[in-house]
Amino acid sequence: MLHQHPGGLELTKMVVDYCGFAPGAKIVDIGCGAGVTVEYLCGNYKLQAVGVDISLERLQQGHRRSPGLALIQASGDHLPFANGTYDGVIAECSLSVIQQQETVLAECARVLTKGGKLAITDMYCLDDDNNAGYLNNNFLLKILRESGFKVVIWEDHSTLLRQFVASYIMKYGTVEKLRQCLSIPKIKLGYFLLVAEKKT
Repeated sequence: MLHQHPGGLELTKMVVDYCGFAPGAKIVDIGCGAGVTVEYLCGNYKLQAVGVDISLERLQQGHRRSPGLALIQASGDHLPFANGTYDGVIAECSLSVIQQQETVLAECARVLTKGGKLAITDMYCLDDDNNAGYLNNNFLLKILRESGFKVVIWEDHSTLLRQFVASYIMKYGTVEKLRQCLSIPKIKLGYFLLVAEKKT
């Protein structure tokens, strides 16, 4: 279950539909883990998807499951791609656990074509502080603007986070392992979906 994110592939489908990626579009999945989303994008939408993650172990899991997946060991704040070469970047439940969020968003802008789409689904603080490194609406919108993005969709999907936690508790009996794994602080969190466009 830890390879999943709130909303699972249903939320991924929503993201792809919102972005309107055409078959053959080049997409980067940041924090791809074992490549579940990369496999879904290639198989269901015929996209040229590549995943990046810092965990060699997770990438190896993905290669064992599907040897042909394009999975690369790399960090979101130093993407190994040329400028303006991708039509979309997806970050599912990964931006909030990266220290250099401003640098990651600048890297996303760098590798995207003009008009390219950035899609983020992630946890965020429901207060005004950037508490414990977690994003909040105002801070995220600010760094997106500074990185050259225009937000076109913002939706709250906190219900999916509650459902995810509840199903985890039903399976494992406690949320403590999940809290430790994701470094979740004891603050009130929500979950959002965001699509932004690189300004032309």
